[in-house]
Amino acid sequence: MNPIPALKFVGRVALQNILRNRGIALASVLTITLTLLGAGVAVVVVHALDGVLHTEESQASVLKVFMADHVGFASEVNLEQTLGHQTAVAKATFENKDQAAQQAGSSLGLTQAINLLEKSGAGNPLPASLNFHLRNIKAVSELNREVRTSALLDSGPHPTDYNADVIPRLERYIFVAQLGGGLVVGVVGAVALVIITISVRTAAYVRRQEIEIMKLVGATDWFVRWPFVVEGVIVGVISALVASVILLGVGVGFGGGHSLALGVGVRFAALIVLCLIVAGGALGSVGSFVGVRRSLGT
Repeated sequence: MNPIPALKFVGRVALQNILRNRGIALASVLTITLTLLGAGVAVVVVHALDGVLHTEESQASVLKVFMADHVGFASEVNLEQTLGHQTAVAKATFENKDQAAQQAGSSLGLTQAINLLEKSGAGNPLPASLNFHLRNIKAVSELNREVRTSALLDSGPHPTDYNADVIPRLERYIFVAQLGGGLVVGVVGAVALVIITISVRTAAYVRRQEIEIMKLVGATDWFVRWPFVVEGVIVGVISALVASVILLGVGVGFGGGHSLALGVGVRFAALIVLCLIVAGGALGSVGSFVGVRRSLGT
């Protein structure tokens, strides 16, 4: 049996239903657009926040081990090789006193203070360091416990730059951001599903006499149901496209260079549009199926 005539019929009936009930369809498009827009904004914000937190996490996963001034080059190399061969360490780099002064000057604005100290004869007060880049942020505390008792380290109160409060706080922020984003998307999806179900039930009620006539002449429940399901898919996809255009317009308007607003890249923006279209179609089909199923009493 050729399914193409049946598909054409279902599509034609679905479009006729949308045009015939423009008010209900428009209300559905507007409400679903708003809910999908909320979901899209939530995903973008969580993605941007997640990127910031992971950048901070990557910076926090570098342990600076400050070396004492009297330590020779051979001892530094030996410590670097000993600790650098651990599986948790991705790489180890040496930072001399001049490099430490340049970094402190660029990141902390201490260039003028360091220059004054050097001109007064006190010299560069910053120690050289071994910088260990770790694969997992949780390994930072373990490496810090292992190395901080070494006699090769600076004798000051902070032989490393390890901060015990930073890592748990970052992990907590990342978990809260991901959980919050998931909850927002879930709630918005549930709201959209309810809206589509109500709109389809309303449309089915408006056309209840037409449905009764179709069933009296032998139409099956699926024959009656499919145009509503396709109608829901069309409404969901249109809503997703409208929401995507609004999101992209705002992103381009507030973005710059090769990224959109909040540093969202083009690839991630395309992925969001694709996900919104799929989500809109899925919500439309499921909501329509549930709505017309209840209306048919099956």
